[in-house]
Amino acid sequence: MSSEENVDREAIQAIVNFVKSNVPRSDVPNVEAELKKDFVLAKRRSRTRKQKAKKKKVKNLTRKEKKSLGFYSIPRDSVKYADVQPMNDIWLEYISNMLELDKEVPQMCSKGWETFSQTIYKADFHGSMLEVARSKCPSYVGKKGICIMDTRNTFKIVSTDNTVTTIPKRDSVFDIYMKKIKVTIFGKHICVRPAERSSKKFKSLLFPDL
Repeated sequence: MSSEENVDREAIQAIVNFVKSNVPRSDVPNVEAELKKDFVLAKRRSRTRKQKAKKKKVKNLTRKEKKSLGFYSIPRDSVKYADVQPMNDIWLEYISNMLELDKEVPQMCSKGWETFSQTIYKADFHGSMLEVARSKCPSYVGKKGICIMDTRNTFKIVSTDNTVTTIPKRDSVFDIYMKKIKVTIFGKHICVRPAERSSKKFKSLLFPDL
């Protein structure tokens, strides 16, 4: 018998003796029977603690691993314009709700322009219709298509001829078509990953130069 069991038995006996000394003599014979019921039903500590099963941490792929697997490489002729056109319809509905395009667009000198411009820069451009208005690389000027990938430094667009083109943001100026509205943005001002851009505060005064 272990020392722990001896301690338990001594404790139980001490309780029994205490109760017997404080109840009427007529109830003494029934004390042990009544207490025995309680102690039998009482929970005892398990000698061995059950080890909780450790949850396996899900390991996410790093950006480098994704790149090595080809997640970011889209062959030039692998995407059809007709297949991504529904993306543009969804994006137009999304951006219309964000910018409240059913109302009048605020003027640049008005108080509402700050909120309007900040919303554009923080928006998700996947599915938007983009056109390169200016670029340090003349071959990019005039390229127009639906954005299928928005990374930190580039836009990948699919044009009507089913060609995927990667446009560097930093050296380009883009026209974005939103129903009847065309907005011009400077790519260097959105050289931020989309997930980070949504929480970033952009400067209200942006210098229009490449």
